Amino acid sequence: MKRYWTAIMVTLLCVSLAACSDKVLTEPSVSSGTGSSSQAVSSGTVGSSAARSSSSGTAGASRQSSSSQAQRQQVTVLIPEGYCVPQIGDALQDNGVCSKADFLAAVNAYPFTEVSLSKIPYNPAKVCYRLEGYLYPDTYQFYKNMKAQDAIGKMLQNADSHIANKYSFQTVILASIIQREVPDVAGMRNVSAVFHNRLKDTKAFPYLGSDATVIYLTRYIQGVSPALMNKYKYFYNTNNRIHGLPVGPICSPGAQALYAAANPAGANYLYFWSDSTGKYYYSLTAQGTTSSAGTVSSKP
Repeated sequence: MKRYWTAIMVTLLCVSLAACSDKVLTEPSVSSGTGSSSQAVSSGTVGSSAARSSSSGTAGASRQSSSSQAQRQQVTVLIPEGYCVPQIGDALQDNGVCSKADFLAAVNAYPFTEVSLSKIPYNPAKVCYRLEGYLYPDTYQFYKNMKAQDAIGKMLQNADSHIANKYSFQTVILASIIQREVPDVAGMRNVSAVFHNRLKDTKAFPYLGSDATVIYLTRYIQGVSPALMNKYKYFYNTNNRIHGLPVGPICSPGAQALYAAANPAGANYLYFWSDSTGKYYYSLTAQGTTSSAGTVSSKP
């Protein structure tokens, strides 16, 4: 009898174990399905997250681009005819293009490759600013906070179109003096005649006699550094220091001054002066036998 009940208990235990075994075997199938569903949802979530990340990246790039554009804001800068290197440096700095210090350094040191530079016989011991006369006057579109050499490059490219292969270095020097001496076209050609006639008669005129070259030293070069002015004073002073033309231009001449330097008026004037009203006079003698006169605006 005891064996009978033992057999029954063993049988019931086996049935119970079998039922548990079936439950364990059937649950992974459901779990796997749930797992796949979970993976799909998870995958979808990750995908959405990636999409948001990509979208966020695009928006970020857009914001960076906008920020970059803001940083590359353009500014219009007028470089007037007759401006010299220090004045151009001030104009660029005042308009937020670059610092004057960076500009002056690049003018003398940066290895530019423009055609115009081949016309400049630069000697740092005598010439104050290598690019003086070749930063062509015009209205430019610059970027704020740009590299000084890039701003200079735009002006040199303009000089390539207006000066290179058209005018010699000596013509640019004379044009720069004419530009500072008189502002109107007719006057420029008369002043050009005066200087051409003086340069031809070096015995009577050992010095060209242009006050503009002295002002370049005492106002603009000294404004940068008195020591710089003292270093170059013998090479630009055409009143009583250097014979003939100075060693380099004293400003950036415009198209009219360049033309006048190359095409002086057909006159034998040797002197010129102006009065307080801006009227210019031209004469054959220092005593003032007036040959012609013209009313012009004041000097820049």
